[in-house]
Amino acid sequence: MTLLVQITDTHILERGKLLYGSVDTAEHLRESVAEINSMVPQPDLVMITGDLVEKPGASTYSHFDELIAPLKAPVYLIPGNHDDPAIMEEHFGDTPLFPGNYPCYQYAIDDFEFRILALNSHLDDSELPAYGEQRLQWLEEALEESDKPTLIAIHHPPMKTGIYFIDMAGQEWFQGIAEILARHPQVKLVICGHSHVEMIGGIGNITIYMAGSTAHQLIAGRVIDRAPAFDPRRVAPVLHQWLDGSFLSGDNPWPAWVEEERIDKSAGLDWEILKDHMRGSAKR
Repeated sequence: MTLLVQITDTHILERGKLLYGSVDTAEHLRESVAEINSMVPQPDLVMITGDLVEKPGASTYSHFDELIAPLKAPVYLIPGNHDDPAIMEEHFGDTPLFPGNYPCYQYAIDDFEFRILALNSHLDDSELPAYGEQRLQWLEEALEESDKPTLIAIHHPPMKTGIYFIDMAGQEWFQGIAEILARHPQVKLVICGHSHVEMIGGIGNITIYMAGSTAHQLIAGRVIDRAPAFDPRRVAPVLHQWLDGSFLSGDNPWPAWVEEERIDKSAGLDWEILKDHMRGSAKR
């Protein structure tokens, strides 16, 4: 069993600054780090799927780096539209956090039960995604290297969401990805962020899990085109669990207060005895 935790869209600013003058994204990331560190059992790795900072630069990436340093599990990063992969390489290139390098800034992780391919959908000076021939070739070659079950991490959702301001890039940008994935059934899950909205969709027969943001959420209109509303709350980290040949995805924090609120303790019964009560006649 391998446990991957995903957080996304952390949007860290320079120390002491608030996003839009009101949202403390640094405190939200501290809270997420504390939640991840309190999980039982600890995850095998943490993927942060882009928009690490609000504006890329030495001061913002060093602040981000400081905030994630307490994480106990290994951490891996991918760029989002607010990031700059070249600056990320300068800042994190001598660490295990971002092994991607020029020109694609993509990489594979082969240390777990499933393989992870970390992709780069960043387009310079744009909110919109890009995924050109060099990146497509890298993806094809990486998938041809191994039939091991594979998870793909990317920032922008490679699917139609029904949210108009997210879908304004059109579908053409991810058609090459879809064609490659259709030839490689070892790909079991795609995880992404960008939209500040939680959603489950698909690319071909493969599930896409789009996580909400650590920084803030957007309440987005679907079916009709209207501007989104701003919601300053953060969401809990997402756990992607590889179990018996497939992924199970969803929230699974283990807050510090849980130990005192466990139902075996409140019932005054040993957990094994309580499970026998739950089984009832099924145990016979």
